Amino acid sequence: MVKFSIPRKLKKVRLVEILFSIGVFLVVIIPKGGFKVTGVPVTWGYLYLGLIFLIIVKNIFNKNRIHFIPLKLLLCYIASFLFFIFFIFHLYFFGYNGKKGDLIAYLVNFGFLPFLFLIILPPYFSQLSQIYINKVICKAVFIVSLYGIILFIIKNIYKIDIEIPYFTINASDVGEVADKYNQRGNIMKLISTYNNGNIFGVCMLMFFPLFYYNTNEKYKIGLVTLALVLTLSRTVWLGLLLFFVIVYRNNIFNLLKSLIWVSILISILSFLFFSSKFQYGSLSGFVLDSRLGGRISQVRQSLELSFLGLQPFSSVTEIVYLSINKQFGIIGLLFYMIAFLTPIFLFFKTKNNNFQYILGVVIYVFVSLSDGCTLFIPTLAFFSFIVAMSFIKNNIQKN
Repeated sequence: MVKFSIPRKLKKVRLVEILFSIGVFLVVIIPKGGFKVTGVPVTWGYLYLGLIFLIIVKNIFNKNRIHFIPLKLLLCYIASFLFFIFFIFHLYFFGYNGKKGDLIAYLVNFGFLPFLFLIILPPYFSQLSQIYINKVICKAVFIVSLYGIILFIIKNIYKIDIEIPYFTINASDVGEVADKYNQRGNIMKLISTYNNGNIFGVCMLMFFPLFYYNTNEKYKIGLVTLALVLTLSRTVWLGLLLFFVIVYRNNIFNLLKSLIWVSILISILSFLFFSSKFQYGSLSGFVLDSRLGGRISQVRQSLELSFLGLQPFSSVTEIVYLSINKQFGIIGLLFYMIAFLTPIFLFFKTKNNNFQYILGVVIYVFVSLSDGCTLFIPTLAFFSFIVAMSFIKNNIQKN
């Protein structure tokens, strides 16, 4: 009798693949699934990330060995950590004047997530093949986009809400999705499992370059593009426009073809939905809204200049850079810009093949001019992940 044994290294890689797939399912496909504790959202995805963090840290201490961190990732983390330290400094001296749940979210987003994705997880990501990582993420992007389209049709045509507590929606948010800035008059945005059109759109935009470059079926690219358009978010539309301009900057014909197809799609949607039922009355009224969707008041309130922002911190609103300036002053804005621009600077200073990831970083930095969804799960988890993947060299090239 011949016995076959699986090499230990291969077993370890297989385990990492399984853990990665579970993480993608929980964080990308059902990011809002979970419950609330004293008003603070607790999701299965973030609980899973916390558990993985504890297991890895325990393993590091048991072996008494610190793993190698690529220099560029270390620099990205230092840039992020500087802003986090400034954030803590500001809280200590000037206080906090917002919701407890929001403060916890900011501490997780600015403190824990960069450390997890830029310092703790990279050695494990590097054990996986680039092909495997891309395949899992692309499948997840397609699934949530397709589900979002189905949900959009059922809600807006048949007026039926489909919500699965603890799974596709936080158990405490059942019946409240319409109140989360998802209505355009009588039309509901595409929200998928993200429970908010802007959050879904911004998160999918970060993965869209990866999906676009690694998907051969044009109908899948078309469906994901349709899902982004159906968010009915000008922020998302601008991000989509930026993507096509960057990708086809040297091919005017393909650029025009892509823009024409998107324009036709938006025109059809405007004919079907942008009527008296729509809060802006017409497509042009929506796109050219002088109030910027209510953001004009943020612009006016954020023009005052200060070095540190002497008021207690409350929140970071849609137009991220203006909000950071209002909350933390010029110094805080400088630290924030360093944190979010350092990955782009380092990437383009050296040759690297992971352009499909860094392009997601570029798009997020751009859409933050309108709405960065900075507070909300899982935006900065995605951002930290694509920053990490922009600089990781995978050791295994085959599945």
